[in-house]
Amino acid sequence: MDKPEKKGFRRFVPLLILIGVLLLAIAFVLLLPVIKNTFPADNAASTSSTATTYTLIAQEDSQTLDTITVSHADGDSYTLAYQDGMLALVLDNGETELINDSYTDSIIKYATQVYIMETVVEDESEYLENLPDMGLDPPQIEVVSTFTDGSAITIDLGYNLNTTTEYYFRWSGDSAIYFCNSSVYQTFEYTADMLLTIDQPSVLSTLVERISILPHGEDAIVCTFETDENDTVTGTLQSPFVYPMDQNAADTLLTAAENFRLGTRVGAVTDENSADYGFDSAQVVIKIAQREGLYSTTDSDGVLQTYTVPASDLTLTIGDQEGEFFYYCEVDDFCYRVSSFLIASFLHADAMNYVTLQPADLGDAVLQSITLQTGDGTLNIRATYTESVLPNNELETDENGDIVYTTEITANGEAITEEAFDDFMSRLAQMTVSGKLSSVSEPDGTPKWQMILTTTQGKTRTLTAYTMDSFSDMLAVDGVAMHYINNEALEIAMGDFAALLTQTDTQ
Repeated sequence: MDKPEKKGFRRFVPLLILIGVLLLAIAFVLLLPVIKNTFPADNAASTSSTATTYTLIAQEDSQTLDTITVSHADGDSYTLAYQDGMLALVLDNGETELINDSYTDSIIKYATQVYIMETVVEDESEYLENLPDMGLDPPQIEVVSTFTDGSAITIDLGYNLNTTTEYYFRWSGDSAIYFCNSSVYQTFEYTADMLLTIDQPSVLSTLVERISILPHGEDAIVCTFETDENDTVTGTLQSPFVYPMDQNAADTLLTAAENFRLGTRVGAVTDENSADYGFDSAQVVIKIAQREGLYSTTDSDGVLQTYTVPASDLTLTIGDQEGEFFYYCEVDDFCYRVSSFLIASFLHADAMNYVTLQPADLGDAVLQSITLQTGDGTLNIRATYTESVLPNNELETDENGDIVYTTEITANGEAITEEAFDDFMSRLAQMTVSGKLSSVSEPDGTPKWQMILTTTQGKTRTLTAYTMDSFSDMLAVDGVAMHYINNEALEIAMGDFAALLTQTDTQ
């Protein structure tokens, strides 16, 4: 949250010098110890290091805590009610909503225990004109804790001492002004919205159908995904051009979508404050479309539970950066902080980095056929997968429960071994483009060679090569050319199958 300019103790000191008084206070400043960031253990009334002392000067039984009311200088105010070791936000209608339990212990600790670092002045009445310089008139944060016995503790938090982690601090138990550690200030700096538990988006990589990335002022990047019966996911770039995605790039993008998490909730987004967060000219808008499907997980008892995940559309609007590690993110008209690491894949999206460089590699997809036509002839490879049946007419399964298949493979009608087929597929998968063309095109004319790969799911990929020069061929994938390839790449990949291709032509 935004804080007003902090004048701190450095402004306070020149003021004392100018009026020529309060020599003891000046001496105190000159003798300020080196500030430490560590805080004492809960059970220690006083913990000392070589330079800094933390002292517990007051404590109430946390079990008698009733309410905590936090008021910020900008007008934000909320009340938390203590309920059996937990804290709940009191809503405007009188109902309560439990806050994120990761904040509970710290809030209860500093609402019931008063820790100080150093004493600034023993009696604030002697320095009333300087309270605004300390941020204590009015206080930047006021915290009032009430207890079931009718007692109460009020603490006021002011500005921090420049370049340190100390904050001006006073409480209702005496008239002194102290320094407290930044942990106290940060605990009560949260707004009500920030404290509430956040419902995280539910994204499953195997159910994602489409991810659209719309960078500010640039072409949209749209990727679609298909998952087969073996949970093998393949991605296709749909915009700014249609092209198969590199498997690792597809997996990285899906992992980023599945692992996305909202951080602290900042507050509602309105027409008045949208520009303050950078949403009016968002850096990138991410849209994730997910189909309905099943999700399985193992509960604490080791029992497998299966749930139906409904179809959903999630829109993430990324605004301005906040600090070094966070960005503002709008989801369903609320602003959140999100880690820059979690959205890096979206912020730095580049369609050219998504395309496959090994276009004959279909990943884990099972091939049904390969048809290759060159100037030397035609090669047709067919694979037939037959379920293996046991003598009792039941399907044979392996140790993992998967059905066992027998495989028959032919090349131009002649039987070949699985080993020969697998070796050919491995060399095809390693066939890599040599470089990028100057522009993306859809070539026509007479191809040098064409290969059609068909999977058992009926999906096809067509590779077509066109002579470009003495050393390279332009390579189109499903009609789109954006790379060139060494003109001997296919011959190297075919290996012994090249001879079979020649025989086919002469038959």
